[in-house]
Amino acid sequence: MSLTADVLRLIAGLFAGIIIPRLPLLFFTRFLNMERSLSPHPDPITVDVPLIQRMVLMRRVHWMGWALAVMPLGFGLLVLRASAEPFALGLVAGVAWFAISRTVPQHLGNGLGILPMSLVKEVNNLREVRERCCDRPFPQWEVRAVRCRHCRSILLNRPRPDLGRVRADGRLAGAFRVLLSDGGSPFPPLEEEE
Repeated sequence: MSLTADVLRLIAGLFAGIIIPRLPLLFFTRFLNMERSLSPHPDPITVDVPLIQRMVLMRRVHWMGWALAVMPLGFGLLVLRASAEPFALGLVAGVAWFAISRTVPQHLGNGLGILPMSLVKEVNNLREVRERCCDRPFPQWEVRAVRCRHCRSILLNRPRPDLGRVRADGRLAGAFRVLLSDGGSPFPPLEEEE
């Protein structure tokens, strides 16, 4: 077998190992009509019950990826025990990359995963405004932070992760962007205003 064919099979296995665990994130919420109560992408989302429900749903979708990761990992390890097959090595490497990207936190102190339960609780706590930022507090989760729609003060300095809405650039291009960012936000938290 030629070196070129082995490299191509390794790359094919790597892509399969990267994409298979992310299938629920890429297609489950986007190809089902589940957006009735949320504003279209990329508009801000009002912090209320439908947002919290979507966050919990997306958390479950992220956990489904772990269940799907077992299949290519098991298949790759089974094949590698018998022979040094480049496709199987690519599968194992792709699933390993998935596991590393999901277990290492993006920012220290934010919890594990793209949507940690601590983030769901923080956003849920904003529904009941304890400290009023203005006369009419109305929290909305924008792309970069949760802000009050009226006074524009930052209520939670956390960028919004992917919430499974059909993206403005279409289903396939949006799915490719989500694959690149793994469902997280491509933006860092806002700089604190002095």
